[in-house]
Amino acid sequence: MRIALICADLEENLGAGMLAAIAERAGHEVSIHPFDSGARAPDLARQIAADSPELVGLSMQFQHRTHDFLSLARMLREAGYTGHISSGGQFPSLAYREVLERSHGVDSVILHDGEASFAALLEALNTGGDLREVAGLALLSDDGVAMRTELRPLATDLDALPFPKRYRAHARHLGVPFIPIMAGRGCWGRCAYCSITTGYRDARSQTGGASFRLRSPANIADEIAGLWKQAGPSIFCFHDDNLLLPKPEATLERMRAIRAELDARGVGELGIVGKCRPDTLTVELAHALADLGVIRLYVGVENASEAGGKHLRRGTQQESVGRALAACAEAGIFTCYNLLVFEPDTRLEDVRENVAFVREHLDHPFNFCRAEPYYGTPLMRDLEARGTLSGSYLGYDYRLEDPRSELLFRISAAAFRERNFAPGGVGNRYMGLGYLAKVLEHFFGAEHPSVRHVTRRARGLSRAIAEQTADFLEQAIELAERLDVDDSDGVARATADLGMRIAAADAEWHEEMDDVEATTRAIPPRLADEAKKNSAGVGRMTMSAALSATLALSATACGNGPTSVDPPPPDSGMDATVVDPPPMDAGMDVNVVDPAPADAGMDVGISDPLPPDAGVTDAGSDASMDASVVDPPPADAGMVVDPAPSDAGAALTPDVPVRRLIDQWRDTSPVGAERSRAVALYAPPRPRLIVEREGESVRVRVGGVSANFSARWEAEGAVDGEGGEALWTPANDADHLRVGIRTEGGIAVLSLRAAKLPA
Repeated sequence: MRIALICADLEENLGAGMLAAIAERAGHEVSIHPFDSGARAPDLARQIAADSPELVGLSMQFQHRTHDFLSLARMLREAGYTGHISSGGQFPSLAYREVLERSHGVDSVILHDGEASFAALLEALNTGGDLREVAGLALLSDDGVAMRTELRPLATDLDALPFPKRYRAHARHLGVPFIPIMAGRGCWGRCAYCSITTGYRDARSQTGGASFRLRSPANIADEIAGLWKQAGPSIFCFHDDNLLLPKPEATLERMRAIRAELDARGVGELGIVGKCRPDTLTVELAHALADLGVIRLYVGVENASEAGGKHLRRGTQQESVGRALAACAEAGIFTCYNLLVFEPDTRLEDVRENVAFVREHLDHPFNFCRAEPYYGTPLMRDLEARGTLSGSYLGYDYRLEDPRSELLFRISAAAFRERNFAPGGVGNRYMGLGYLAKVLEHFFGAEHPSVRHVTRRARGLSRAIAEQTADFLEQAIELAERLDVDDSDGVARATADLGMRIAAADAEWHEEMDDVEATTRAIPPRLADEAKKNSAGVGRMTMSAALSATLALSATACGNGPTSVDPPPPDSGMDATVVDPPPMDAGMDVNVVDPAPADAGMDVGISDPLPPDAGVTDAGSDASMDASVVDPPPADAGMVVDPAPSDAGAALTPDVPVRRLIDQWRDTSPVGAERSRAVALYAPPRPRLIVEREGESVRVRVGGVSANFSARWEAEGAVDGEGGEALWTPANDADHLRVGIRTEGGIAVLSLRAAKLPA
């Protein structure tokens, strides 16, 4: 049979690669299609319908991409596709009734661990067998009701699974191949917001068994060795839910066993990236991990307040968060974290406690947001029981119990929108910058004066940004304390002022980060030149320089993918009419377990209007992504930007197209969810900027806002205009145009960088 697998492809998709390996082992022909944006759906549907494979598989791992994938399934049917459409992933495993019963065109859902069920499904389809006899599926019965077949236990022997097919070239960070891998599955935690552990609990409740399972060190080393010998010194990103085990001594034993197996296979220098719970990390273990090649850990702080940790069911880890970050700092492991500052029972004093924590740990970049009620999670069920859950299976929403905390959430969602969640916003960029500095240090020689200089700059810049973000969040808290929650005018004015000040500060940070990133990218080629001139030298410096020459001057491909240096995905939207690619999905982001957004009303990840049963409104979606939005720009409207960010700097040279780095966060909450009018900022606008060149100037119009609005424009250069349109003449490439947009229901602040405008 011919099989088309459709998946997010911001990184090599291990799930799709695993299924492809299983299908090819059974003699089937497999094609893998990247699907990082809903804008790709119409073309992809036409392409696949024309090719007419026997099976289309939809990898629907995260809830915030559900609408994109279900819309694609409907488009496939509308385009005439008559084959079998199956979906898999943690979300459809839990929400199989909604996926199957809502006329989306999906025929089956592969539940939980899908490898064995997928193989059995292929066999049944190929031989005309009865799908009801295939264990591990959800199907529609003859009367149109979703039902599950005999449930299949979670996979116990992970070593028996094939290695994922590497279907494209690896991404490269400063020329170093970046390779995702998975060494285990499952988590022993019971966090209220986590859809991953919810999925495992659902499987275990039906079939029993353990959710936390590990591959053997020898099996892991076999896969890494094959990849390393093709790609050379590489960064291996472990997508395990937890890289570390519950007991530090067990982690150390396992990591040393893996290193010993790698040594036995001739594997040399590599870097390791992973994530962990704070209560699994000690100072001694951190030093040992650094010696074994761990360069970066995402530490799951989640909420630093005692009350917040209790509400989110984080267990005893609250006692460990500070110690874990300090351990990483002492060992030289780069660390970042996220704070789920907002949750249903948040109080302002809890937020202040989180701000105090940030100030104690300024050396670690962070972001902050709200805990989202993903399908089936304890958080979602709790809100449902309270009667405060809104939205639908495509995206749930809620209001914080305390009115002033809800007001703070709404103020922060508007004022920090670009800083926290724009793909190239300051929050994402400074995490990426710190990570790049660590890559430079690890692979190119920490002793080199140029490396020391740029890493010091990156760390100083990161510390300053973290401190300023804490300052701005404290200012937001003060607004929430003193303003009337129902004073729409006063709240809107204060929020707009805060948002514009944050945008102005961001302009300065972007200029500084541009310079640091350019300096960072220039170092590997320079070290390569030094290696050529001084190839007879000895010591670490010579080894690093020689390594840099290898990495900087070659781009060895792996598997059957083309050689590439951080190529943009084919559906990234990088055409001549868009300034920078549109936001992409975080479904394969290693930073978080189900990344949780800050703003429930201004989603940058959903690109199509929601279907009628979504329970939310769709006005004002991003027109750069979908032509069916309200208030679309005319065909000759020019460039659409919302906003126009830069990448975190993963390419070797500035003129090479770049891919996202691992440290990027997305707002994944529902678009246009209804908010209570009892608190101000109940309906924030979701505008876009439409740009046209006029000689040395740029005409900028606000689109995507159907209600009456006012606008305030600011820039260093000349800005001529008012309301929804302005003519901007940038003062220089570092200039930023900032616009605050106010409607009756809320505030949005957007910015545009002169340096990112096309010539």
